[in-house]
Amino acid sequence: MKKLFTLVILLVFLGTNAQNRDWIKAYKSYWENYDGGTRLLANNENWLPITFVLDYNATNLKADKPNGTFVVVPPKTEGYEVVRFDKIDKSKGWKFKKGNAKTYLGDLTDTEYDEDFVYDLPFEPNKSFKIGQGYNGNISHQNKFAIDFDMPVGTKILACRDGIVVQVVEKNFKRCNESKCAEYNNLVKILHDDGTIMQYLHFKQNGVKVRKGQKIEKGDYIGLSGNVGWSTAPHLHIDLYLTDKNNKYKTLRTQFKINKDEIVDELKKGVTYLKEY
Repeated sequence: MKKLFTLVILLVFLGTNAQNRDWIKAYKSYWENYDGGTRLLANNENWLPITFVLDYNATNLKADKPNGTFVVVPPKTEGYEVVRFDKIDKSKGWKFKKGNAKTYLGDLTDTEYDEDFVYDLPFEPNKSFKIGQGYNGNISHQNKFAIDFDMPVGTKILACRDGIVVQVVEKNFKRCNESKCAEYNNLVKILHDDGTIMQYLHFKQNGVKVRKGQKIEKGDYIGLSGNVGWSTAPHLHIDLYLTDKNNKYKTLRTQFKINKDEIVDELKKGVTYLKEY
């Protein structure tokens, strides 16, 4: 059996800045020829699934999946079959031409999630912090359901929900008030069991206390807040998101438990919230 290793996929993540290069390095696709045709295999070393969107032109080959099919490659997988092409007439040769095939980070077929989940506040009990920017904020949250907690550098950050750590960045130290500095955001991303991801941004340099692949329970200590990346002042940014079938980064509304056991459906700008649990 002859293997042809060729990276043939246009990698379309949420940009290719420094935060996302490790996703790209951890994914590889390649062709494997066999007597009856050829097939596309993929290795995904990420802790997140990868979605492959098929697009091809083939002569004397029949694919087992049509163009436009979304094929989800599971995390931590080697040799996963994406698509198989069998010869139609074995007495003749065959040709294959790649179209506009793409891969995307995450499972783009997973559009349902737990809308009623109640999240813990991301800091220690018996502390309170003010919301500096809320949903659709005019600094950096336009058209986003995102939240900024004003807090001093070095504040302990706790996980809002159980999950698995899928990305960690902590080496950065640069900061500015412009979007160009977003590539310097130190961050932790945690995947939940419903496919949503919570991202926590602006950790201090080398201030992350978890590792990629680590299972997390809500309330676990994940790092120290900072003032790194696209940041106007020391704070913690969090948002919950999914990636949809149009590769759009879709932030989601979140409910939080405040005080002892009250539930609010939105944390409002300018309001200080206490955690007593």
